[in-house]
Amino acid sequence: MWLVLCSAQDISGLWAFQGLQLRGLRPIELVTAEMLPYSLKWEHTLGASDPSISVTLLDGRVIKSGAVRGVLNRLTHVPLQHLAGAPDYDYAVQEYTAFFMSWLFALPKPVINRADAQGLCGAWRHISEWVWLAGRAGLPTAHYRQRSTDQIDETVEMRKLHPFGTLTVGVVVVGERVIGPSFSPEILAGCLRLAELSKTALLGIEFAASASENGWTFAGATPMPELRIGGEPLLNALAEELYQSS
Repeated sequence: MWLVLCSAQDISGLWAFQGLQLRGLRPIELVTAEMLPYSLKWEHTLGASDPSISVTLLDGRVIKSGAVRGVLNRLTHVPLQHLAGAPDYDYAVQEYTAFFMSWLFALPKPVINRADAQGLCGAWRHISEWVWLAGRAGLPTAHYRQRSTDQIDETVEMRKLHPFGTLTVGVVVVGERVIGPSFSPEILAGCLRLAELSKTALLGIEFAASASENGWTFAGATPMPELRIGGEPLLNALAEELYQSS
């Protein structure tokens, strides 16, 4: 089977699940973050052999790592609502988070995107780190300076690289493909290199219009891209990555 892990509010993830079904990835199971706290049974083994996971969901479905052929992982948070009011809440949160990181990492490859110490579906990096990696990847970048008076993007509590209202265009890297508007070969190669350096198989990258040689400057990256901007080509690329790598 194949798995799609996402939130019930993740429109992109639900869209990808339907699109992958239509492309013949069957059986394919959708497991949302909201389902997981109410699972009937968990079995997670660690040892000298490969780790394994078996989850019996409330609806009776059983997800076993040994039967999984590929995973699209878009989990962004550990569901904690069922722990509210627990006497040792802070301790329980730490242990529950560690458990999630462990069982997600136990899923067999290919996993797009694999759990990381900085995030459940890949590393969530500060914009300063993304700029550094983008520069190493050969992408045109703006000078990064941050002051206490800088304007902050309230949606992510982070300073933007470019002024609010600047035109931005996004692409999505899937494996060895860059899906989106046509950029110069140098920028496309840089996008692939950035995904490689960040170890993020599915990476959204934004560019802002600028006066640089290529006309565009790196504006940010995320392991949780809006998938629908890639349309049918992105679904085809995802299906190929999950199917051929399994």
